[in-house]
Amino acid sequence: MNYLYIGLIIFVAAFILITGYIYYRNQNDFRFRNLFILVSLVGALVIAMQAGRISEQRSSDSQTGQTVQILKSIAKQKHVPINQVYSSSNALSDGMTIKVGKHFYVLNFNNDKTNYSMKETRLVSHPKYITKGQFKFGGGDNNGVDYGTIALKFIVGFIMIVLQINLSGKGNLAPSNALDQLQNYILGGIIGGVIYNSQITVLQFVAILLIWSVIVFTIKFLTSQSNILDSIVNGTPQVLIQDGKVNVRRALKNGINANELSFKLRTDGINDISNVKTATLEQNGQLTATTYSDDSVNYPIITDGQIDLTTMKHLKLTTDDVNKLLNEQHITLKNVYLGQFENGKLNIVPYPQNERITSKFKH
Repeated sequence: MNYLYIGLIIFVAAFILITGYIYYRNQNDFRFRNLFILVSLVGALVIAMQAGRISEQRSSDSQTGQTVQILKSIAKQKHVPINQVYSSSNALSDGMTIKVGKHFYVLNFNNDKTNYSMKETRLVSHPKYITKGQFKFGGGDNNGVDYGTIALKFIVGFIMIVLQINLSGKGNLAPSNALDQLQNYILGGIIGGVIYNSQITVLQFVAILLIWSVIVFTIKFLTSQSNILDSIVNGTPQVLIQDGKVNVRRALKNGINANELSFKLRTDGINDISNVKTATLEQNGQLTATTYSDDSVNYPIITDGQIDLTTMKHLKLTTDDVNKLLNEQHITLKNVYLGQFENGKLNIVPYPQNERITSKFKH
């Protein structure tokens, strides 16, 4: 098993280096950034689990070593071979059962386990003797509260929150979609539920946080690859008002009643629905409204190298229309960071290796 874990760590480390090199060569591609973060988190999780296994083995060896010393002493005292002495526990515990030859004894320890008494006993049923160590994380005050471990968990939780906020592009600070909001809720729940649970060690806590981080960045990576999956996880903008007319069916489907719709419009300084040109319910639940008095309306149609199908349909365009515009400017879709309509023109913001191009679309 040790060789298996070592081989797994080497494989993960090599994969991290490969993805890191690919990301370094393609720093403008957001997908490689997410992939590199995801692979790095998986590698950290593997290392944390391996460290926990090593720590468990050391603790087990230490506890077993103390028990073995007592078993050797009892074997010498009773004049029997050590291979005829068995224990019901690998850790020293008050009331543990010892089998010496064909006789059974109960060991009772003082509080600090510096001495013990042994009394012969009869068994109602034979105990299950321990052959493998069990991991135990001791410590704490008289009431069983380990303030040092709690403080360490607080620090670990704080570090993980800061890392997730910075690695996810600070989406947690101002959630723009359902995934960012869900990430905040579950991360807070994990940290709050684990900190005061003495049964969960610090290493296990780190492993749990890494597992959740791996899940989050896996979803982020997959949603960046598929518009369909992105719309399922994060949803799509919904036009609730078009040319002063409210789409009541769509509003109710998204859980927006008349009172809430009026409130959202008033917060934008709009009191008359007939003055609304478009009102769109965004992915984060905010309502974006424009009126006829607005000089221009921007419609992002390309984001991160992908066509926004909802915007494209709203503008009554087709995929061929968008590709035609891109071909006219000699630029491919994957090289476009942002493309949007502005005053009848399609403005394209390319990635740094290209120059900004502006194309006028003609129906």
